[in-house]
Amino acid sequence: MTRVTFVRHGTTEWIERGLLHGVSDSPLSERGRREAQLAARALVGQHFDAFYTSPLGRAVETARILAPSVSLAPEPLEGLREMDFGWLEGTRLFNFSKDSPRVRALRSAWISLVVGLSGESRRVFGDRVAAAAREMARRHPDQRVLAVIHMAVRSNILAQLVDGDPRAWVRYDGWPACAFTEVEIPAEGRAHILHLKVDQHLEPARSSP
Repeated sequence: MTRVTFVRHGTTEWIERGLLHGVSDSPLSERGRREAQLAARALVGQHFDAFYTSPLGRAVETARILAPSVSLAPEPLEGLREMDFGWLEGTRLFNFSKDSPRVRALRSAWISLVVGLSGESRRVFGDRVAAAAREMARRHPDQRVLAVIHMAVRSNILAQLVDGDPRAWVRYDGWPACAFTEVEIPAEGRAHILHLKVDQHLEPARSSP
């Protein structure tokens, strides 16, 4: 199997303002750059055979900070682009991890309706990011891959490839900026989570003002 280490991009100026990105973009904040530097430090000494990134600016900026630590140039992969949230982009962020099951279901249904009308449907998005993960596995069988991605990209990859249920993405909401998730992904068949949330390296960023 291919072992993929996913890294969420660093905190952005929009995140600090509590705004939703989607395909809209915002540069890393000072905190986000510090998080990326801590992630880069945690990657020193680890070997990767390939390095991919979402083509969106906040992911590319993060990847460029990580690159010297792994001695690889990040390659943009279109399939790793964040979901197009349509009319919701630029509005307040939502966090399903703090919702009760009933509130989560209602909020998810409302979001799906709005996004379906104005952005990228959850089905199309889930299929796209799962295909991108499979593509990395096919390109690099039995190798290690590093990839800088987004919150919804991770949750939908795991739902599709680990759970085999596109609706399971809500289980994986909540992933700190520049945290790691490690997954074994075969070219075909069910993927396996090795580490869902590795974020100990981010403690200095949390303790600083």
